Amino acid sequence: MSDLIKVKKIAGTDLQPTILASHAARTCYAADVPEIGETIDVENRLFKTGHHTTLEHNYYTFNIDGIPVSSVVFGLHLTAPFYNTDQRSGRFSKMYDNPDMAAIKNMLETYYPGCPESRINRACDYIENGLEVYAKNKNRVTEIARDAIHRERPHASEKYVEQNAPKFAQEQLRMFVSMIAPTALDYTIDLATLFTLYRTAWTPEMRDAVNQMAELAIHDDPKIEYMFDPDKRAHINNYAPEFFISEKYRGIKTRPEFKLLSYKYDDKMFAENKSLDTADTLQFHPQYMNNSLMYVDTKIHVDAGATMGQDQRHRSIQRSAPHFTGYFYLPPLLNAAGLSKDADNFMRKYYVLRNDNAIPANMILTIAPYGAMVEYNKHANLNALMHEQGKRTCWCAQEAIYHISCDLRRDLGQYIGQNAKLMKYLTPPCLSMGKCPEGSRCCGRDIVADKINGYFRQRQI
Repeated sequence: MSDLIKVKKIAGTDLQPTILASHAARTCYAADVPEIGETIDVENRLFKTGHHTTLEHNYYTFNIDGIPVSSVVFGLHLTAPFYNTDQRSGRFSKMYDNPDMAAIKNMLETYYPGCPESRINRACDYIENGLEVYAKNKNRVTEIARDAIHRERPHASEKYVEQNAPKFAQEQLRMFVSMIAPTALDYTIDLATLFTLYRTAWTPEMRDAVNQMAELAIHDDPKIEYMFDPDKRAHINNYAPEFFISEKYRGIKTRPEFKLLSYKYDDKMFAENKSLDTADTLQFHPQYMNNSLMYVDTKIHVDAGATMGQDQRHRSIQRSAPHFTGYFYLPPLLNAAGLSKDADNFMRKYYVLRNDNAIPANMILTIAPYGAMVEYNKHANLNALMHEQGKRTCWCAQEAIYHISCDLRRDLGQYIGQNAKLMKYLTPPCLSMGKCPEGSRCCGRDIVADKINGYFRQRQI
């Protein structure tokens, strides 16, 4: 354990796990509600027998600070849907404008002690090279973003322009930033998820964070220490099997890619959501249950650090394991700024490191740039799909994930018909509800002049 990643427990269930799990278990097998405080042998009767739903009543909220973005995107957020999270926006990262390369080197040396110093130095040079491209082009890309706002969002105020032009520039320029960039998040999980993550954590940075979470939980209730048996850990020391990382650099993409794989849809079975409530009732109300039997399967090819990270927010959608494809994503503003040569050189350097057998695969994953592209499949039932598309066809969604959502809407409409009832719900709130719910964050687009096709046109920002 190091002091690089700092984990604090900031909230939790106010009853100890043994007491609450005992009450839950005894409730199942008693004619009367049992008294709180009367405990059973949780270890032998519940934990060892796999009756773990009783352990899901205890929740912990941790603040995790200093963990690399890569260990969130490819770690804490990758597989398990059993969490709630709120993560620091990338635009507030100190890494971009004031990088501490000594701290970055310290992190690599701490978590990869077997890696030769010459390779650590080479990795640091690579990370610094990307940050130099970011710093060198920030002002120019900000000016391009400012022009794009005036063109695409005619109702945006000057205050909006001045606040958001630097944000859009930073959002796209971070493709050149390494995902070793430290971030922070509030992370809420139940006890069963915590001890399962303890057994499976697959990167050294992720293991450090989970170890600290486990120690904090045990500190509150030493009686649960047996749940965190180090002998039961998977000991996955170098997670990055060959299918996960492409062996060679393949080129640049200036647009994310989408493919519709399959779908199941019945217009007569589909239950329309006529509520104008911003609360997502689709997953809760019985009248929408049949929508969950219909689905859309897709394949997407996007940047790993930003777009896949945003995509993971929708935990009701199932995803396959992502794999690096060898491509680098160059967003519209960077393409307009003529940064394709910089991107090409940057990714070629990354693949020199990737193919160096002296560098652990975990470390290659940790230092991957935001712009390294990944491909994976998605399976969404229609309730989950409508919720996602309502968020991601909005212009407040970042450019790449917006375009993927527009592609899905276009391709699906070719098969089920533009007049299918589902189609009206694969839209932003300003189109489906007739007004923008974002308040002062309204994007400034011309929603009166924009007809249906205008809502799903290409964007630079």
